[in-house]
Amino acid sequence: MAFWNAKSKETYVETETVIAPVPRNASPAIAVVTPSPKPAATVVATGAVVSGSLSSPGDVHIEGIVIGDVRCDTLVVGKNGEVKGNVISEIATIRGRVSGDVRARMIQLATSGSIDGDLTHAILIIEEGGQFEGRSKRSADPLAGPSIETTHIEGKAESERPAKKAKGPAVKTQAPATAETKAPVNSEQEPRSSLADALGDAFVANA
Repeated sequence: MAFWNAKSKETYVETETVIAPVPRNASPAIAVVTPSPKPAATVVATGAVVSGSLSSPGDVHIEGIVIGDVRCDTLVVGKNGEVKGNVISEIATIRGRVSGDVRARMIQLATSGSIDGDLTHAILIIEEGGQFEGRSKRSADPLAGPSIETTHIEGKAESERPAKKAKGPAVKTQAPATAETKAPVNSEQEPRSSLADALGDAFVANA
């Protein structure tokens, strides 16, 4: 009786990787970035009075009174609004009154607006009737100047600096010469005795 070794049969399956071609007209994938929400606007209502500097990363709308400097992205001063200080912003629309310097990339002075101070800008729009008193300087980057804090420190140092005394011609004062006073000489001689007189006359006669 004969035995044969049974061999297991192995089956091999050949696979092939096929890469599908990308259509020529297909648009490339674009990453969508969700923008961060813009900060809420700051509003100074009619009748409100803010004493001190006001700084905001967003927009500021002023219908009341701000006694201090304002720094923001977009500033709108309403017809009843007033700012007594300097302004630094990207865009400044003035329909009310500003008493101070304004630095912005675009400054728009409306018909009812009034600015009493210097302007530094890239774009300046003054509507008919707008009042402006000061100097105007065009700059490619008006926000590149000194900050409000630096300006205040320099102005305070100038105000606290003592006034220089005016130098006049040097005047020499000479004390009046004092007259020398000599003690009076007593010209009176002591009285001579009669005996001395007699002896003196005798000596003169013998000579």
